Amino acid sequence: MTVQLDTPRNAATIGRPGFRVAIAGDAVAQTFPIVVRRETLRDAQRARSLLRAGTHDQANFVVALEVEVAIAPHAASARAAVAQAGGAADNAETIRYVGTTHGLITLLRDIYAAEVADAVILVPVDGSATDSRIREQVLPVFTDVRHRVA
Repeated sequence: MTVQLDTPRNAATIGRPGFRVAIAGDAVAQTFPIVVRRETLRDAQRARSLLRAGTHDQANFVVALEVEVAIAPHAASARAAVAQAGGAADNAETIRYVGTTHGLITLLRDIYAAEVADAVILVPVDGSATDSRIREQVLPVFTDVRHRVA
């Protein structure tokens, strides 16, 4: 499955870092100095706003949001994988996405556009299947982003 999204290559926002996506445990994820975990996107948006309010260097101040993820070709398959992995109960400490690759890419773009976070750390909840899909289908969409995705 190939995910093709049309994003202008020359969009820019002054005073805001470019959007970055990483998998928990990867070297890139460890470079984010501030990582928040919140129950809702609105709570994460408030936290980011409060954290960024005190800085004078907005373009280099990155607030990352941790999101638990399970993706599969079909949303029902992702839900079944989470249930099989024993993660069916909602974790009230952080946001969780269970669905398709396309849906995750859309959520990630929305997170940046709505200024919920400047970066996202994805935590696979169903193991290597989601990890592989993220590496093969999601990260390439955001890897070459030298511009803003909003």
